[in-house]
Amino acid sequence: MRETLYFRLRGLDTPSSVAYCIAGDSAAVSFDVAHAPLETVLEQAAGRRVVGFIPGADVHLTCMELPARQRSKALLAAPFALEDQLADDVDALHFAIGSKQPSGWPLAAIRQSTLAAYVERLAQYGVRADALIPDLLALPVPGDEQMVLLVEAQDVLLRTSAYQGLSCLRDDLPLCLQLSDPDKQRTLRVIVPRNQTFDPSTLDATVEPLSGFSDPLEVLLQNYTPETAINLLQGDFAPGQDGIKWLKPWLPAAALLAGVGLMGAALYGVQAHQLKQQVRSQTAANQKRYQQIFPAETRIVDLDAQLGQQMALLSNGTAQGMLLPLVGVTAEAMTGVPGLTLQAMQLREGALYVSLNASSLQAVEQLKKWFETPRAAQMEVQSANAGDRGVQIRIKLVAA
Repeated sequence: MRETLYFRLRGLDTPSSVAYCIAGDSAAVSFDVAHAPLETVLEQAAGRRVVGFIPGADVHLTCMELPARQRSKALLAAPFALEDQLADDVDALHFAIGSKQPSGWPLAAIRQSTLAAYVERLAQYGVRADALIPDLLALPVPGDEQMVLLVEAQDVLLRTSAYQGLSCLRDDLPLCLQLSDPDKQRTLRVIVPRNQTFDPSTLDATVEPLSGFSDPLEVLLQNYTPETAINLLQGDFAPGQDGIKWLKPWLPAAALLAGVGLMGAALYGVQAHQLKQQVRSQTAANQKRYQQIFPAETRIVDLDAQLGQQMALLSNGTAQGMLLPLVGVTAEAMTGVPGLTLQAMQLREGALYVSLNASSLQAVEQLKKWFETPRAAQMEVQSANAGDRGVQIRIKLVAA
């Protein structure tokens, strides 16, 4: 049987040592995990399948119903369905999809540049992975009344459902647990590998220890199920796309050689076509931004005229009484709570949705306390996800 080389990357920085394991298809319980420099690990990839685990903090995970039965069509619908949940522009993201589950389609979104950096890191050693998996999806799947915690040297992984979870520093764990289970109704299944020191009894939660693991990678391998995980290497990043991607830079040159006799006549047509494409792209970008700001405007006939009408409403009409006070409260909150950075705002159905970035989860609690004092708006925290780019916070504001 063909063996598989498993390894785990903790980020894009070059590590001094990487956890890895070589296992056959029959390995189900016992995995012999070792550590070595990445170059040494990847030298053993020849003739084997290659599966890597990357930080779940780099990936937005969810599972949702989509108006599609086919996997390919569901993937096409994913960017539109997830757009309101994401701080990044969907055009800068890569989307991947898992096998259909009873609860919907499992979806993953990661920055294209981040995934490309992982792929290039392996390519430096002549290796193309067959799969890159968010490490959160290889923790034990929690039941409805459970969460699963993996404790590591400096940080922890917390899986809160089949396709949701977070990563945070050990010091931030109490706050993460409070945000994930404010009523303390869920049992926390805690995994502390033998090479780590941690006392689960210090946690303010009902704890169920899971023992017997020597290394975090062993935990992932014993619980990794390809059928329910999401392989990020899809679409342009799929292993079979390498030849096409390397060929693309040569296609314009080949076409130029084939048509060299007609180059002068074609040049004007090419320039005109490019100019039209640029105009179309800019128009589409303007319309997209307009609809992000005014989502009720679903049909655009004359962008200039419609924008003028909306600006008039903001200056004189009822929208002023709705939008401007909510924006004012947002500005006051950012002044009152240090460390907040505004990412985006959207007015929809009488509420202002605000995406913020914070340096730590403490800012979420400070924001809640700030709104406990009577304000011109009421706040609801819709999500707070900690990652290597800080904490992505999404709040909803309605007039008080």
